[in-house]
Amino acid sequence: MASVDVLAYGTHLVYDGTGADPSRLADGALVARVAGLVAATLDGAADATRIVVEEDDGVSAAMVMTEASIALHAFPGLGSLCLDVFSVRRRRAEDLYRAVEEAFAVGRSTSRREVRARAPRPFDPAGIRRRLRGERAYAEARFTDLRAHDGA
Repeated sequence: MASVDVLAYGTHLVYDGTGADPSRLADGALVARVAGLVAATLDGAADATRIVVEEDDGVSAAMVMTEASIALHAFPGLGSLCLDVFSVRRRRAEDLYRAVEEAFAVGRSTSRREVRARAPRPFDPAGIRRRLRGERAYAEARFTDLRAHDGA
């Protein structure tokens, strides 16, 4: 399925969790399952294109739906994770974050919300994997920078 050539307007949520359980973050099946739970909370799991990318330093899972997209990046070595959600529908952020916090025993978190336009995500698996790896690298750089500032 090709991406639609229009901008989507909606809510973009980014949740960063630190101090999480490294063994849970290393469980690729758990990462994929939690991404599915977040998608179900958005009412869009049924039509989702699901992609899981396993890297040496952890796992990322993506759910790309018609009106929403989710990326969950887990970094066991950093005890950190990033959840990135975009939806054209408004949802309470706490409802989306709850599954992540419970599944990974997050110690500390920050989040931000923006209402914005977002370029369409690719729907083809190769395009999703490429985008997911790029977003994963960006999330990892944020956590690495955070650790450097905290003196860890």
